[in-house]
Amino acid sequence: MRLDRSTYHHGDLRQTLLDISVGIIEKKGIEALNLRVVASLAGVSSGAPYHHFAGRTQLISAIADEGFGILEKSMRSASARTGDAAHAKLEALGQAYVRFAMRYRGHFRAMFRAEGDSQADTALTSAGNRVFQMLCDVIEASQTQGTIPQGDPQPFVLLTWTAMHGLSTLLVDGGLKKINYSPKDLAPLMTNLLKRSLAALAEQRHS
Repeated sequence: MRLDRSTYHHGDLRQTLLDISVGIIEKKGIEALNLRVVASLAGVSSGAPYHHFAGRTQLISAIADEGFGILEKSMRSASARTGDAAHAKLEALGQAYVRFAMRYRGHFRAMFRAEGDSQADTALTSAGNRVFQMLCDVIEASQTQGTIPQGDPQPFVLLTWTAMHGLSTLLVDGGLKKINYSPKDLAPLMTNLLKRSLAALAEQRHS
């Protein structure tokens, strides 16, 4: 379906192109993204997107960058709503990550499939690092507070991130059809289970 040209001004065509592209990725996958199709849906000439993006790679990178910004804001907001207990923050971050993936499926798919533009990759690495650092910080805080075992934090960071990201990917790609839980219940279920498992390991090492 084409967008009426009157629905946007020249200044926000870039955002219009991003929004259309996210919709395509969400419904049909990242492989279906094509600038000519995006231009057609936006109701502009096939060359218009190139005023904002050098090509498909840069468009995907822009979507990914936007996604990391939304994710970072969501995770910081979720963390801020908890108290000082690091284990509660860890649970909140995990749930925020999964909720983001479910709400912003197109962004989520683009964030981990951005294609090789060095300038865009630098920006994406910085955005991704900020999100990853939030997880590292809360893992180390949990170790300090005794709810995660002491020692090298990296294995616990890896465990937590793979659990969050793996669940998100399965939900986004429809890989959990045989699981008898609704998607909205899975994030709190899994983050609570992870929190309790890590706490049990910490308790075991203290005994």
